Amino acid sequence: MSGPKIIKTLQAAPEASHAPAWRFIDLFAGVGGFHQAMTDLGGECVFASEIDRDARTVYRANYGMEPAGDIRPLTEGAKILVPEHDVLCAGFPCQPFSKSGFQRGMEETRGTLFFNILKIIEARRPRFVILENVRNLAGPRQKATWDTIILNLRKLGYRVPDKPTVFSPHFLDEAHDGRPQIRERVFILAEYIGDEDLAWMDVQPLVERGPVPNWHPRKWNIEDWLQDDAEIEHPSRYALRPNELQWIEAWDDFVKRLAAKEPLPGHPIWAAEFRTKARVFSWTPPWKVNFLEKNAALYRRNRWIDAWKQDHGVDDFPDSRQKFEWQAGKTATPDLWKTVMHLRPSGLRVKAPTYLPALVAINQTSIIGSKRRRITPREAARLQGLPDGFLLHEKDAVSYKQMGNAVNVGVVKHVARALFDASEVGWPSVQLPDLAPVTAS
Repeated sequence: MSGPKIIKTLQAAPEASHAPAWRFIDLFAGVGGFHQAMTDLGGECVFASEIDRDARTVYRANYGMEPAGDIRPLTEGAKILVPEHDVLCAGFPCQPFSKSGFQRGMEETRGTLFFNILKIIEARRPRFVILENVRNLAGPRQKATWDTIILNLRKLGYRVPDKPTVFSPHFLDEAHDGRPQIRERVFILAEYIGDEDLAWMDVQPLVERGPVPNWHPRKWNIEDWLQDDAEIEHPSRYALRPNELQWIEAWDDFVKRLAAKEPLPGHPIWAAEFRTKARVFSWTPPWKVNFLEKNAALYRRNRWIDAWKQDHGVDDFPDSRQKFEWQAGKTATPDLWKTVMHLRPSGLRVKAPTYLPALVAINQTSIIGSKRRRITPREAARLQGLPDGFLLHEKDAVSYKQMGNAVNVGVVKHVARALFDASEVGWPSVQLPDLAPVTAS
């Protein structure tokens, strides 16, 4: 059986620009965001692992190396079958820590994969460790998990901040490899100092959460990152379907009519709850009572809504398409075709065309109003900092999933530079010794 095909581009796959001075490994590698970042910084990848077959295929096509599969068989025996290295990178599985999961942390089997990483660290003692995970890992419900990670790293002699490093690509300008996507992720940045007592000293995060100096994320313009229409193969794949056009046209009409009479509200708008008196019960939670009452008040002020609903057949829309959120700001032009949109389970969400919400691995791909289409897989790859020469999977659904799961290249470079610059060993200006062969731990 032949493997998954890869879409090729006109440019060659990325290559290192100069001789590598240090070695890194890429665990839970996905399609290679860490690989791209570390190679750009001058490193050489000596080992990668990724359990997903499609991701391994894309990784091999771009970087010329075959990632190992499941990391567990390589780390649970008498030998640690991972070579010596200077930097360990791992975007370890996020499901146990994300809000969409059961939030059971280390109790879940996938959560214990951190301990497989820990076995590699204990056996190889890399100078630096860079771990990446979802923002929720540093949330209050995951405090025990967070403390477990920090405790175990310090026991091995690693200096690591008590508090998480949280960062997003939209905080960086283009000169710093930023991208117009709000994608906050937690990074655990650790350096081996060998002294467990010193490792327990309180260390402040190496990177502040927020824009770099002289930059504001509102300066982004998503239009600058789109493909030219002529570059898009099979443009019909990304065009809006007739029912989607109907939903958007209806809400665009609503926005224009309402904006002519009063400012657009910031609360969720629920067409099914347009009534003179809010439908509230004793068991209705307070947050929902608030929204129901605001929708009723909006309806009382604007009785033209009845005609609007009839004109567009709004009552026949799916429940999720009878909900709307204007998040484009008070000064934005009331025109949905000048915004970016998401068709979410919670409704049609509208934002200013500056930066996009986080790419996700499910079907909520951003819609570019001016183009009347979704973003393409190539544009999604650009938002993750991957070069246009990066080879993508031929199936759009697979590519969207891979980009939604990928680590952002520019953010990795930003936090890695901060970690390296804070080191007292002159890293990475010193030339490191030749790579040692794989040996027993």
